[in-house]
Amino acid sequence: MWKFSKYSFSLRSPILLVLVSLCVYLMIWLLTTFGTKTCPCWPLKIWATLPGVAGYYLFSISLLLSTRWRKLEDWFGGLDQIYHLHRKFGIWGFCLILLHPWVEAFKWLPNRLEKFILFVLPVHGRLSVNLGSYAYWLMLLILGITLLRILPYNKWKILHKFMSLVFLLASFHIILSDKRVGSEFAQSMLYLPMCIGFLGIFYKQIYIPFFAKYSSFEVTNVKNINDNIVEVILSPKKEHLRFIPGQYGFFTFYGPSLTTESHPFTLIESTVDSTISLLVKARGDYTINLYRHIKKGDTCTCEGPYGRFNYNTQAGVSQIWIAGGIGVVPFLCWIRTMKRTFSQRMKIDFYYCIHKEADAVFYREFEEFSKAYPDFRIFLFCSEKGNKLDIHKIIDFSGNISSKQVFMCGPQKLTSDFKAQFRACGISNENIFVEDFEFF
Repeated sequence: MWKFSKYSFSLRSPILLVLVSLCVYLMIWLLTTFGTKTCPCWPLKIWATLPGVAGYYLFSISLLLSTRWRKLEDWFGGLDQIYHLHRKFGIWGFCLILLHPWVEAFKWLPNRLEKFILFVLPVHGRLSVNLGSYAYWLMLLILGITLLRILPYNKWKILHKFMSLVFLLASFHIILSDKRVGSEFAQSMLYLPMCIGFLGIFYKQIYIPFFAKYSSFEVTNVKNINDNIVEVILSPKKEHLRFIPGQYGFFTFYGPSLTTESHPFTLIESTVDSTISLLVKARGDYTINLYRHIKKGDTCTCEGPYGRFNYNTQAGVSQIWIAGGIGVVPFLCWIRTMKRTFSQRMKIDFYYCIHKEADAVFYREFEEFSKAYPDFRIFLFCSEKGNKLDIHKIIDFSGNISSKQVFMCGPQKLTSDFKAQFRACGISNENIFVEDFEFF
């Protein structure tokens, strides 16, 4: 484990491995460019191309991480963590690509200011340069809308698919470029990230829609839990979906007034039959519409399961669980499974955080479980009543927490704040597990 200020990196950290591979890749590429001058502005051309190559490399990794390829979860962790890395690498890649044309445009300064300004626009005589410009401005548009959150999620998802077009334009910009930098080998090295990006595009845009296996279900019952949560009971049309408690799938519902949008929901296994259930909280446009219009007889398909949020895999004997709002669902799945498999040596303190009392719809089930298993303790915190959870209360109730494992699911602000505080209390990153249901 390496630590720098508040950040820490393990040798097995995916982000560290990607950055190390990038540095090695750039070092080899840079060495192959020496010795062959292709134009009078050769040194500037090298330093202008370098951030473009780095950005293109990270862009390709970002595309691969967006595929929901399940094997990636074994290395990168849960799909939520993969999506966070996808977003980070995408933004870092764009920032590097942003430098590429502007650094090269310095060759027009100080005498040709108008050429410097127009260099990033598609007004060139060469198709290869114009393709790069089209890719540049389309990426700028998509990332600007993403960061500013101008569009609702369902429309943003459609726009975000055009990132594949950005990559294709950038790739043709590279292939058709008639001014090679350095050597043929330096140029051929760019085909490595190109293949990675094309693999990501093929897997997500062609393989998943046409060849991936989906589980089919029919809605057999709908139960209103409270004024903003509904439980949807699903019966499999064919074989039963196998999953680990706490995992989730991407569901697409079909029925009158329902939009055919893919959305993740945690899978809750029935203890009496082969049905599963989903808890839908009316939060955004999609879930509000689903809450209002879902009914018995509607059908759905599920892609998955996904997720690596599992208390049992880590096998810690002393654990802290923290749930915020609808983030309680994975923990609900766990205790229903633990009724059959609870280990007497495990000691668990569960902190259930809600905004108002009406949100504590599953408190009674957790309370009954704690009565049957005294080593499982539940603590309810309601912010509307001024009873808000903080690290000091956790220490008061749970004692010395430095050797405990922590599992959290809830709003990102809650989990990120507690993660920093747990680190400060001596709990390592390897013992803090977070499921981020806001990643989508």
